[in-house]
Formats: sequence, C-alpha cells, structure tokens
Amino acid sequence: MCRSLFTSFLLLASASAAAVRSNWTAPAGVSTKGAAAAADSSFWLEDIKHQGIAAFNPDPSSYVVFRNVKDYGATGMYTLLLSSTYTPDGSRKGPDSGESSTVTPAIVYFPAGTYVVSAPIIDYYYTQIIGNPNDLPVIKPVSSFTGLGVIDGDEYQSDGNQGWTSTNVFYRQIRNLIIDLTDIPGTTAATGIHWPTGQATSIQNVEIRQSADAGTQHQGIFIENGSGGWLTDVTITGGLYGANIGNQQYTMRNLTISNAVTAISQIWNWGWTYQGLQISNCTTAFSMNAGGTGDQAVGSVNIIDSTISDCSVFVTTAWTTNGSPASGGTLMLENINLSNTPVAVNSTSGTVLEGGTTTIASWGEGHKYTPSGPNTFQGTFSAPTRASGLLASGTSAYYTKSKPQYEASPTSSFVSIRDAGAKGDGSTDDTSAINSALSSAASSGSIVFFDQGTYKVTNTIYIPPGSRIVGETYPVILASGDTFSDKTSPVAVVQVGKSGDSGSVEWSDMIVSTEGSAAGAILIEWNLNADSGSGMWDVHTRIGGFDGSNLQVAQCPTSAAESSNCEAGYMSMHITSDARNAYLENVWLWTADHDLDDNNNTQISVYTGRGLLIEGQNAWLYGTAVEHHSLYQYQFSGAKDIVAGFIQTETPYYQPNPDAKSSPYPTNSTINDPDYSTICAAASGNCDSLGLRVLNSQGITIVGAGLYSFFDSYSTTCSDQDQTTKCQSLIFSVEGDSTSNLYVYSLTTVGTTDMIVTDGTVVASYSDNVDTFGSTLAYFTYNTGS
Repeated sequence: MCRSLFTSFLLLASASAAAVRSNWTAPAGVSTKGAAAAADSSFWLEDIKHQGIAAFNPDPSSYVVFRNVKDYGATGMYTLLLSSTYTPDGSRKGPDSGESSTVTPAIVYFPAGTYVVSAPIIDYYYTQIIGNPNDLPVIKPVSSFTGLGVIDGDEYQSDGNQGWTSTNVFYRQIRNLIIDLTDIPGTTAATGIHWPTGQATSIQNVEIRQSADAGTQHQGIFIENGSGGWLTDVTITGGLYGANIGNQQYTMRNLTISNAVTAISQIWNWGWTYQGLQISNCTTAFSMNAGGTGDQAVGSVNIIDSTISDCSVFVTTAWTTNGSPASGGTLMLENINLSNTPVAVNSTSGTVLEGGTTTIASWGEGHKYTPSGPNTFQGTFSAPTRASGLLASGTSAYYTKSKPQYEASPTSSFVSIRDAGAKGDGSTDDTSAINSALSSAASSGSIVFFDQGTYKVTNTIYIPPGSRIVGETYPVILASGDTFSDKTSPVAVVQVGKSGDSGSVEWSDMIVSTEGSAAGAILIEWNLNADSGSGMWDVHTRIGGFDGSNLQVAQCPTSAAESSNCEAGYMSMHITSDARNAYLENVWLWTADHDLDDNNNTQISVYTGRGLLIEGQNAWLYGTAVEHHSLYQYQFSGAKDIVAGFIQTETPYYQPNPDAKSSPYPTNSTINDPDYSTICAAASGNCDSLGLRVLNSQGITIVGAGLYSFFDSYSTTCSDQDQTTKCQSLIFSVEGDSTSNLYVYSLTTVGTTDMIVTDGTVVASYSDNVDTFGSTLAYFTYNTGS
C-alpha cells in the first residue's frame, strides 16, 4: 500500500474554509487538525467561480477539477491528491497504476499557510499543484520525514521501479510554493522535488530551502530520467546539491542557487540548455564530470546569459581530446559574467580556463563544423551578433518573459468562457460563443478564463489583439467537422491575429486538438505583428490519442493501413510572414504516438502533415518540441532573427511505411514544402521526415537541439547506438542561396546516418560524433561571413 496513506498533514493556515466533503472520511491514523493563520492575500484563481468539467470523464457532473485544500480540510485534500483508494473519484491515475488519463484533470490549490508533512506528496497524472503567488504557501517536512521527495513526481513502487515510465509523464505543473527542508537534519538525505518527467511539464516560481550545515545531504531537485520539461524562476538555498539532475533533454531558465556545495550536478543527459543562471557562494557552480574521461555520462550542456559569483569553480568537466565517447561532455558557454570565481573551467588535468572577475563572451569544447568538420576544439568561438530586437531592454541578454499569472488582477478582471455561453462539454458547438467572448473581452480589457472543458468548434477561433487568455488545467479547443477536412484548402483552428493586425496577445495553459479526420486543420496560425511580450506559454497541440478525439486505438491501430480517417492535421502551427515578436515558451506540438487513455499506452498511427512552419521575424522559441509529423517538424522558411533552444523532435514511428516521399499530405510549393525526391536523391537509407529544415532564412540561432529518429516501422533496432544501419538517412537540411548567419550549438541526433546536409551535400555524419547515446556536435555555422 502507498505510504501516503499513513501520512499526517497539518495545515497551519486558515481554518475557516468550507466543511470537509460529506462523502469523504479520513482513514485511520491521519490527522485532520488545522490551526488558524493570518488572512490570505487575495488571488483570483482561488476566488473565481470554479465550474470546469472533465467532458469525457465517466461522470463529468460530479467530477471535481479545482481542489482547494481548505475545502477538504488539510488532510482530506492531501489524501484526495495522493490516494485513489480514499477519494470519491477513484479513477484518478497515480504512479501505483502506471497509467495515464486525460479525463481526470485537476488543479490542487494550496492557499497561503504552512503545511507540515511527514511523508511525500505523491503527484498524480494531469495535475497542476498551484499555490498563491501573492503569499507563497510553505510545505515543511518534519525532522523525521521519510521519502524520496517532499513532492514526488514519480514514486518508486515495491518492485523497485518508478510507477510511470518517466518519458510518458505529460501535462503537469508545480507553481508558487516554498519547500522548506530545514527541520530535517543536514546529515539526513532529503529532497525537495523528485521530478522525472516528460513534455508539457513545468516548475515555476518555487523556492527550496535546505540545510547549509557542514556535511549536508540535502538536494533541492532530483531528476534521474525523463524526456523533456521546463523550469523557470526557481530559487534554491543550501544543500549538497541545488539540483541533481539528468534527463534526455531539458530547458531551465532563471534558476538561482546559493550556498550549496554543488549548485548543479549534471548526472547525465543528451542535451540541456540553461539560460539566466544566478549561482553564488557555492564550491562548484556546475559539475558535468559524471563517468569521468573514459565513460562520460553527459552529452552536451549550453549555458548562456548567466552570472556566477563567489564560487571556487564555475564548471567541472571530464572532457579531453581523447575522451570517450568522442563527443561526450560537449560544452558551450556564451555571455557568462564571473565575479570572484577563480576557476572558470576545471578538468581532470586541472584548470582549463582561468576565471576571476570577468566576462566569458564565448567558450566551448567539442566538435565544430564551420561549416566543414569535424574539428575538435577547446576554447573561444565566434558567437552570433545578436539582433537588437531579440534582446532584453538595455542588456546584451536575450529577452525572456515568464508565464503571466495575473496575480495583481482582481477576480472582477476575469470573464469565464462558460459564463459567456460556451459549454465545454465536447459535443456542443462552442464556436460562436467563444468568438463573441474573445471579441468582447479584448475590447473591454478583460482576461478570458477558459474553465476546464473540451470546447468543440466547427470554424476558426479568432484571437484579436488585446486578448489575454488563461486555461484551467489545459482545457481543449477541439476542431471538428467538414471545415477542417480538406487538405487542399487548409483552415486555421485558432488564428492569433489576422494579416495586418498589430498589438498584444497573451495565451497560456491550453491545448488545441482535432476530432477524427481533419486533414485540412492548421491548429494554430500566428499572424500578429505583436508588441514585445506577446506569446504562448504552456499552450500545446495534441492530435489524437485521447478520449474524444476519435483517433485512438480503436480507430487508428498500428496494424491498419494508412487511412484518411486518421489524417488529422494539415499543420500544427504556422508563424506567418506577417508575424513579428512571437514568443513561445514550453510549447509541445504533438501528434500522438500512443493512446493516453488506453491502460497500456498502446501505440497508434495518426497522420499529420507539418509541424511548426516559421516564416516570420524576431521570435523566441524556448523549451519547444515538435513530434511525429510526416513532412517536417521545424521548418524556418524565409524567417529572420530567431533564437530557439532547447528544441526537440521525433520522426513518426510508422515511417518509412509510408515515408516522407509517400506522405498522405501532398507537397505544397506555395509554403515551400520539402521536395523529398530531390532531398533524398542520394540517400542510401530511409527517406523520413526532417526534424529541422532551414530554408532561405537569416539570423537563426539554435541553442541546443535534439533531433531523434527512434523507429523503423515501429521497430527500435535502428536507433541502437551500435547499429550502422540507422532509422533514416538525414534529419537536418540547410537549403537556399539566401540562408545566412545560421548558428547551432550542441546538436544531438539519434537514429540518423547524416546529422547535417547543406543543399544536398553531407556535412556531418553520426559516426564522427558518437556521444553517450546518439551523436553530438558542439558548434555548426553556415554562411556567417567569419
């Protein structure tokens, strides 16, 4: 039985909440006591009327989406979060089930107060754990606390394995909390957050306090595996480790760590991008020497726009010119401010780069292609001249903006989409109600709150300039009907601005999807000539693989031949040539490879055309991923001045059956689709979907990329590292006479023979750049004039 059933949970917060639900009874041994505290600072999410519905839940009328701990009593809420055994809605999926579900979404809300726990808070699937940002709640483990993490994102089970396969844990958040470990003796191992996870997940605005005593064994964040994720605005003090972490690929921004022995210990990875680190008073700021020179575990690391002060060493690395694997330990540094840090980079042989109080404009180690190679280097490199429009005002750092939470806005500023007439029940046509509400709110300056639900639409939803939109634990806009069926005449599902529109849009915490055959659907079309600060945060596309999609195991099994019934999207997102200043943060554009509501996560074959097409200018893509589209994942075509990283792709699992040349989506020359008959003319292997294509574009900088091809008609043998016959021939193509000033840091490919092809010529091959699992090169430039 899950140890959470024996947890005591004492709420030292307001005890004036509503009575505990009458149909919940505390299990024996669980305390329900609470103590009063000062009144909470107001936060709209706590006060707004909650009427979200899980449209495809077996009992949507009684299922509770928003769960305020005060409404259940402290212990009651804790048990509701942790254990399906003791909840009125026992269908929620915990790690003991090993299953996923899209029909049991929940926000678990912590008002201001101090919550004392003696065992881990076990996270459930599709759950957002959110505190009050105006008065951060404190979760405080007792001195005798036992468990891996105060919040455990994937609890280990009795068989010694994690409950979920961490690479398949999606759609979850932790926001606005303080985790205080300081009552646990420093010599006792303790972890703030255990977070092995996958795409569409995030940690934001969290503080972790740890013992800084000599011999401390505390660690703030522990990640041992997973595939993707986003972390921002996190502060950690004390501990043996601020963050002790490993994952296939990840993006972290605005991570502040002080007074730790080692601020960041990189256990392993394929690729990782850090932006805006603030590390101070640590012995080692960043350790990436796991495995040593002969068996390096870290694939690649990018650190940009960061400040390191009062540390003995900035980076400890195991990289050498004759290390193993050949490309292991790749490191790229750009725009790093050091203060009173005597050693910038230390290796097995001693100091590699002196520190002090200085700025590291650029420095790296690994294999470089400029554009030919490989050339092994350790030292400075030519960094791109950053376009002024991409910079934060008055600085040399790239512009960033955290997801708006509207914490200063009163509840009266918000308009519920359900109050405005939309149903969100997955069957009613909500097109008119949504468009009317968005238009009215933009005119009045109101913020639109999409209550949890599935909002069926049969025509385009237009988001006008001036819009601010926030969802309740990923409500879905579901495109349905004949309007979206014609792949020769595609139609936008959601249109952000029209051609010629200018102004501001903020959009967060939602999903756009399709129902059944929708071969003409462009899920998101961004036309807006936007003001700086406009963007999408935690907005995702999900095509197939969920209840209500009619694109599941029953309709689209892998055993069936390709069918028009499973052609479900023309393009996931299009940033058009009209667009300026689009900002994307933690955005996952996913064609489902498996059924999230099948107990076995059974694979499916859903066919979509294109991933993300970018034709606009001045854009930021932070922590984005695009997967399983038949023609390409990312295409920059006529684009200018873009910074992106970490970006991640996967080739469709069904390819090459059919391959990219035989895609069910015909090539459209008006949007410069790849001509695979030409691109693959000299290829000796499979001609599958490109992960990344750069065509006639200028000023593209990619700070970390993972382009993966794991399957050949659902077989993974081709992606084994020792296989010489790979899953596909090429995955990254650079084309066009006008392509210039292209910079790529830390490119990792898996399952592809050729890593980079420029105008049909192979530039980089996997065998020259073998890394921990795939192949990695540190630095690639094209037509930079240097």
